Amino acid sequence: MQSFKRLIIVIVALALAASVVFFTLENRALTQIVFFGWQTPELPMALYVMGAFILGLVIGPVLSWWPHQRVRMRCNKQAKLIKGYEQRIAELQQPAAPEEPEQVAQLPAAQKAD
Repeated sequence: MQSFKRLIIVIVALALAASVVFFTLENRALTQIVFFGWQTPELPMALYVMGAFILGLVIGPVLSWWPHQRVRMRCNKQAKLIKGYEQRIAELQQPAAPEEPEQVAQLPAAQKAD
């Protein structure tokens, strides 16, 4: 089963690599992009598209990592609180040590006036 999964992964990776090569070869026309008056140099269209693709591959995981990190931090904080509460419960559930009877102070008896 493992070898079948590896074979599928290799086939998908090769297909993806081949499609990138074919895309690059087909889109070699020089293009200039203008954005709010800012102009880029004339570069092949494939370079712009691949650059946008790579930028998305970098930004996407970073944007999804941040909320997960916040949730993980909250879970860790809650786990610490729970552990502290469990320790406190265990302390309270232990039978109390038998207390020594309090020594009652012997007060001198009141002397009767004769």
